[in-house]
Amino acid sequence: MGCVLTDTLNDLYYALTKLYDEDKRSLQTIVIFLKKIIQEDTEIKLIIEKMDKKEGIKAQKSKLKIEKIAETWLKKAYFEHMFRNYSIIRGYFTHFTKEIIRPQSKLGQDKLKRTSIYYFDRYNDKYKKKLKRCRSNERVLELQKKYPKLNVVDAFAFGLIIEKFATTNEDLEWFENIVKILIKKK
Repeated sequence: MGCVLTDTLNDLYYALTKLYDEDKRSLQTIVIFLKKIIQEDTEIKLIIEKMDKKEGIKAQKSKLKIEKIAETWLKKAYFEHMFRNYSIIRGYFTHFTKEIIRPQSKLGQDKLKRTSIYYFDRYNDKYKKKLKRCRSNERVLELQKKYPKLNVVDAFAFGLIIEKFATTNEDLEWFENIVKILIKKK
């Protein structure tokens, strides 16, 4: 990768020297700067982040407001689903987003509905898969057999959904330790 990058940047340098009769040192500086950006040099990265902040540019990894709303709403809905058999319905979510965001125009309402449905489906599918994996995990089922009076499977599944646990042996051990503390007599 590094060799290809160097060759590409060298090609850029020679193309720029042909296009512009600039000082070759200036062009070399530009190419070196581009190389540092591509390689994510920490000093350059900090400078760019400061510039982005000044200009109000959001990082690409940041989530949209509606996406955060969908994620949070569904996490709470899954808790209610596991605790009180609450039905998770897309229509409830789209109604909720209309109440929160309150679009003014018909076009805005339609756009919000489509976006709400997209993020609802995206996160709901993600959480359904986590729930299914947890309910079929042998170690989780063994833990459930060990503590038959407790709803271990759903509790651990909720931990997966809110991203506090993973289905690793270590996390299952930590979870079991928490269960032991909860059932210990004072």
